[in-house]
Order: sequence, then structure tokens, then C-alpha cells
Amino acid sequence: MGIEELTYIAVIGSRLLVPLLLIRFPLPAIIACLVIDAADQSIFQAVAPDADLSGYQSYDKALDIYYLVIAYISTLRNWTSQPAVYIARFLIFYRLVGVVLFELTGVRELLFIFPNTFEYFFIFYEAVRLFGDPRRMSNALLIGATAFLWIFIKLPQEWWIHIAQLDMTDFIQETIFGVEPGTPWVDTFLNRPG
Repeated sequence: MGIEELTYIAVIGSRLLVPLLLIRFPLPAIIACLVIDAADQSIFQAVAPDADLSGYQSYDKALDIYYLVIAYISTLRNWTSQPAVYIARFLIFYRLVGVVLFELTGVRELLFIFPNTFEYFFIFYEAVRLFGDPRRMSNALLIGATAFLWIFIKLPQEWWIHIAQLDMTDFIQETIFGVEPGTPWVDTFLNRPG
């Protein structure tokens, strides 16, 4: 078994196993899921630059839904604020509609119209839960936090990924390190070690 196969097994394995921690350790597990999701395509491209990733978007969305559904189950089990559970339910089902429509049509703009605000709302709630009692949050605060996350965090991110189709690793290499996209990371860091 070569490095490419081992990398695929490690990445897919982590995308399947880490979400299982969401019920017991929601905040660190959702952050780990986000990091793995953000890095997997870049890892595949680094290990196998000529690999065919044409089916990547569909497999990625399926694994996203997998971990988001487990996160939603965590809300049903762990959350004590009923209004927050209602908001989480709306956000995940709204995203699910968008993903189904995207899979049926292939229109990437649908992922912008149906952003994945659920995961950031999940992080918000779990951060509050870490330091206090989420039941003390007013409905206005919950709705305001949701609107902020939707408008100022998720819409720009979804535009970047699905409409502009920009790659964050390319952006970091070009803008921050001043090297060509695809430059090995060792060379990237050596270009600007400070």
C-alpha cells in the first residue's frame, strides 16, 4: 500500500471517526471536523497532485452531512435551551435542502443560497455552554447571533468557495508567502520564515 492509499484511508477514516466524538465532546470535535474538512482536499492534492478529484464535491458534501447530522443529534441530547434547538433544527434542515438541490442540479450557487450556518451556531452555543448556562440567552440574542453568523461569516465563506471558487491554500501561498500556488509547503515557509 502506497502513501496515496494510506493518505486516503487516514483522511476518510478521520472524517468518519472524529464526528463520533461530537456527542461526548461537542466543541473540540466540531472544531476538529471543521479543520479536517477544510484540509482534506489540500492534503489529497499535496500527496497526489495528479489525482482525479472530480467527484470530490459530492463525497465532501456527503461527509459534511454525516458529521452535521451527528452534531444535530448532539443538540437534541445535550442542549438545554429549547429556542436554540429550534434554531439549530431550522439551520440544519435548511442546509440539507440546499445540498439535495445541489446534488440534483449541480448548481454551486445553491450552496451559497443555503449556507451551512448550523456548524457555526453549534460552535457559538457550545462555547456559551462551556462557560455558563445557555438557557440564560434571550431569544433576541440567539436570533442576533444566528443573523451575524449567517451574514458576516457564512455568506462570505460560501461565496469564496462556491461562487468565486477560490482556494484558501492558494490564497495563503500567494498573498501571505508570495509564492506560486502549489509550491511545496517547506519552500513556502522558507520563502518568508518570519
